[in-house]
Amino acid sequence: MGIPAYSVRMAKESDGAISALLKLTQQPDMISFGGGLPSEESFPVEDLKNIINDITADLNGGVLQYGVTEGYLPLREEIVKLMASKGVQISVDEVLVTAGSQQGLDLIAKAFIDKGDKIIVESPTYLAALQAFRMYEAEFIEAPLDEDGVIPAELDRILATEKVKLIYLIPTFQNPSGRTISAERRKELMEVIRKYDVVLIEDDPYGDLKYTDDIYPTMKSMDTTGQVLYFGSFSKIIAPGFRVGYSIASAPILSKMVEGKQSCDLHVSIFSQMVIAEYLKRGLLPEHLQVINAQYKEKRDLMLASLEEHMPDGVTWTHPEGGLFLWLELPAGMSSNELLPEAVNQKVAYVCGDSFYAAGEPKNAMRINFSNATKENIVKGIITLAEVIKNKM
Repeated sequence: MGIPAYSVRMAKESDGAISALLKLTQQPDMISFGGGLPSEESFPVEDLKNIINDITADLNGGVLQYGVTEGYLPLREEIVKLMASKGVQISVDEVLVTAGSQQGLDLIAKAFIDKGDKIIVESPTYLAALQAFRMYEAEFIEAPLDEDGVIPAELDRILATEKVKLIYLIPTFQNPSGRTISAERRKELMEVIRKYDVVLIEDDPYGDLKYTDDIYPTMKSMDTTGQVLYFGSFSKIIAPGFRVGYSIASAPILSKMVEGKQSCDLHVSIFSQMVIAEYLKRGLLPEHLQVINAQYKEKRDLMLASLEEHMPDGVTWTHPEGGLFLWLELPAGMSSNELLPEAVNQKVAYVCGDSFYAAGEPKNAMRINFSNATKENIVKGIITLAEVIKNKM
């Protein structure tokens, strides 16, 4: 058999970073700092068992039947309440339930992007977002950053000189860096965005995983023109296996996303939606967040302390106030790509930094995750990683 005639978009070479990560996390003896997996200890197992038992005790057509593409109405109503707690007033008609927030990225790209259309992204940014947008042959513009995030004057300059369709940001506890755009900077960015005919995607899967009392208003809460799309997810805060996320958008944009979803999977599993809806309806989320945030803060603090104790001079890292990741930078001239085979040989995995850049640079960085490893393995893994780095210096 000859080479299949793949479409142009699928024939292009992929780095396969996500597939490789998931395979590494399945190895039982691997200390994986690579994936973005929440800790299995964080799953509210007993509450979910009770809810599932209640739902299946009266198994009926409603659980087993097709549903509407927009999503299970009681869940959308709960999402409206959840968004109100974030300062965003919406109706159920502005909510689309998706298969994780990842599907939202695909649907918005399907709705907006033609070959050559330009998207502004942070540098670095979420690698799976880059993959989703590349699938539709977008072109990327990397926005200049400082410690507070995207620089408003630079964003203004780009939008004034380039025809841009979308801006993609993870303002809170960003993946991969863990950095957060300050509240004041968010206001300045929104002032710039209102000047232009452009749509901002606010991707916020980590915003509820915070380890300080600081408050970061969503950019959607500052949106007076309908330019901000908000993507949320229950994967990191309840359980990823249900694959339930949501997109918030104005009715015209949402209708296009609904059309795109209908041609893909019709709707998210009704059973999964019912479980998440009931979990929210019973008011279980706030207390659960307190519990898991305490767990993750302890792990973050342990990883930071281990890095401080064991990493050699010249290695730096971020100090995130929430989320699941740290961003570690090696001295200039070193390559995390070259270190990875030896680290994996020593049973420690991470993600090389170049995967998170639209232009593929720099190679001296890596993303490390603290949520999924045990406390023992966090210490052991950092000691091992530090030794690998020292041996290459």
